[in-house]
Amino acid sequence: MADLDPETMTTPWRRDPAETAPALGRWAAHVFGAGTRVEDIGEPGNGMSSETVLFTVIHPDGTPDRLVARLAPLPDVYPVFETYDLELQKRCMDLVRERTTAPAPVCRHLESDPSWLGTPFLVMERVDGDAAPDVPPYVFGGWVMDATPEQRDTLLRTSVDVLAQVHTITPTNADLSFITGPHPPASAMTAQLDGQRRYYEWAREGVTYPLIERTFDWLAAHRPEEPEAVLNWGDSRIGNMLYRDFNPVGVLDWEMATVGPREVDIAWMVFLHRFFQDLATRFEFPGLPDFMTPEAVADEYERITGYTPQPLHWYEVFGALRFAIVSVRTSTRGMAYGQMEQPDDPDDLIMFRTLLDAMMS
Repeated sequence: MADLDPETMTTPWRRDPAETAPALGRWAAHVFGAGTRVEDIGEPGNGMSSETVLFTVIHPDGTPDRLVARLAPLPDVYPVFETYDLELQKRCMDLVRERTTAPAPVCRHLESDPSWLGTPFLVMERVDGDAAPDVPPYVFGGWVMDATPEQRDTLLRTSVDVLAQVHTITPTNADLSFITGPHPPASAMTAQLDGQRRYYEWAREGVTYPLIERTFDWLAAHRPEEPEAVLNWGDSRIGNMLYRDFNPVGVLDWEMATVGPREVDIAWMVFLHRFFQDLATRFEFPGLPDFMTPEAVADEYERITGYTPQPLHWYEVFGALRFAIVSVRTSTRGMAYGQMEQPDDPDDLIMFRTLLDAMMS
């Protein structure tokens, strides 16, 4: 793996906000009326799969409207995912806001016409809060590291409560056919595994990654009994929430939403912290080894819901598989943009290959 350098983790494939501004201004005038203008265009730091633009609409009467646009990636810049369904994301956020107390953003406009910004985009009300940063990861320093143990305990409890809220939505009490299709699969977990296989075949572009192939085999050989399916947020990590006073005020990034066992989301939250902690250890930072442990997260989930999660190890390996395929795709994009070189061993594109290998030992 290359050194952890913020310069190599930037995203030159993003559009320049200065270039986006005129088109966004024309769109705002079209939607809100003549005399509308756009100011304060910027972008947040987190996120690798899509572009996010922060902006303020000044209405003709002078009223400011602080918004954020989620842009589908341009098709010629190595998108992380083969498809990017903004309508699915909007419907998930609308449903979560309607049915739960989880603070999904308010969606204001779904713009399907790509002529404005080159791709479709989703406009939401902006939420003010702090995100646990990805670049550099929060385990290297910042407000999560600087927090007291009691504050981090609050962050864990309130973050797990978001999962518990999302998981109250199930195929039996809500129409989730916009995710599953009109004929839901008999096994949600089989559908997820099959989906990851299709994703891998697309993302690998003909290259074989032995570690990923072995992970598929391991998951098949050790698969547990399948629990009840619920709505899965999909990208359920603290880096995808905005916090104030260690309480979530925004639940973001729904592009990986699906239907499956609760354990998929619980384990993803655990695994993504494990991944960052592994980075901290390798670069000789203390990190937060006692934070977001499987035991603590599962115990808190059971305390909130009364549901006892299955042992999370299999689901953590499944999460690691998902992240390994994403890693391959983002690394391929990095090579295309000259940020990294093609390694001799394809598995070296999996930035946490040693960790993944150890998880299957």
